[in-house]
Amino acid sequence: MGASGTITDIPMSGCGGTKVDDPAASESFSITEAALVRKIDWRIVPTLFLAYFLQFLDKVAINYANVMGLQRDLHMQGQAFSWTATAFFIGYIVAEWPQGVLLRYFPISKVLGCNIFAWGIILCCSAACHDTPSIIAVRTLLGVCEAVIAPALIVFTSRWYTKAEAPLRYGIWYCGLGAGQIFGGLISFGAQHSSSVFTGWRVMFICIGAFNILVALLILFTLPDNPGEAQFLGQNEKELLEERLGCDESRPKPEELGLQLLRDLLLDPQTWLLVLLTLCITIPSGVITTFSATLIHSFGYDSKQSALLNIPSGIISIFATMLSTWAILKRVPRWLSIMGLLIPALAGAALLSFEGVSRPAGSLTGVYLVNFIVAPLAIIFNWVGTNYEGHARKVIAGTLVSVAFGIANIIGPQTYQRKEAPGYISAKSTLMGVIASAIAITAALGALYAHRNRAQDL
Repeated sequence: MGASGTITDIPMSGCGGTKVDDPAASESFSITEAALVRKIDWRIVPTLFLAYFLQFLDKVAINYANVMGLQRDLHMQGQAFSWTATAFFIGYIVAEWPQGVLLRYFPISKVLGCNIFAWGIILCCSAACHDTPSIIAVRTLLGVCEAVIAPALIVFTSRWYTKAEAPLRYGIWYCGLGAGQIFGGLISFGAQHSSSVFTGWRVMFICIGAFNILVALLILFTLPDNPGEAQFLGQNEKELLEERLGCDESRPKPEELGLQLLRDLLLDPQTWLLVLLTLCITIPSGVITTFSATLIHSFGYDSKQSALLNIPSGIISIFATMLSTWAILKRVPRWLSIMGLLIPALAGAALLSFEGVSRPAGSLTGVYLVNFIVAPLAIIFNWVGTNYEGHARKVIAGTLVSVAFGIANIIGPQTYQRKEAPGYISAKSTLMGVIASAIAITAALGALYAHRNRAQDL
């Protein structure tokens, strides 16, 4: 057993810590338990999906705003637009630790709801920006608020579901990422047809911000922080849920945040491999999030066509996420699932690099294939939720992964140099390099988990 708890590569099942590599291992549900899990699914998972959907919709809004004339209207020069994306993630990284502290000491649902409410207001304020410093300031504040999302949803999911049940729920709420890409394209297309006195991208920011505020109120007033507070559950259901979670290792256990805990976590090679893997898969993801519409626009399509042609990126993201979730449920090792997602992403990066803007069909296919890179992050979230015991460990590990996510998203946009348009050779070369590195790190994680699982047999 490692310092961070039982180390596995696929979900545990049962109260006895059944070995996960045993194909015969399965969790048997009574009819009552199955009904209870379905009831929780309908009340909890859609809200988590909405939260993740909104934070990604906010990110891609700047992507679509770019092709809708934001750079022109705000008189941006040089790398100014890239800095709007970078500023967001500077705020994101700076706020990760404070947000983690808030999650440690205050109700998760309230911290989450308040942050979504705040970023909804901030997003509405984006419509009032009239120069580069103002949009950078607003995007930085947005990053501060959205830093809460990953650690909050990781811990929240593990509070309601066993280790065997969690992967499917991680996969479902993570599909909010692809949904954000799809609806972002539709909102952008619709806003470009708006007859408002405001320009289209300003209308888009106001609409998305208002929706965020409504969902924040829903979370604040209807999302229970833990099963004991769930008004939709009867007393017998609460007791049954407490019993089945009590013997499961995924349930966050109370623990004191001390130097020894931090030391154990930071000396665990698993932690740093997960951080490095997050860096390598998020740099391409950050590029796609901020520049996919711009890339498509560079292939010769107008702004309305670019918005619509980016919608399949979201479909690919959802498909890749559910495919990887299905693989985990079928007991395919997580590292192998990630490898299967990285290969088409690498092929997409190669198409982008070698087809060029003169061959829009091949380059567009490359944009779509690179979107396979977004799904492994859901598996990493699942690893953090299942492989780290205790509330504090989960929050700290989730925070470290989120910091890596933020750093990668700072690096990604800066690889796009406006002076290299429309080829963007530096960005495309970076895509290939980091995806290849991610494949090597994934193999190392697989070897580490195999070694630790063998050690448990001794």
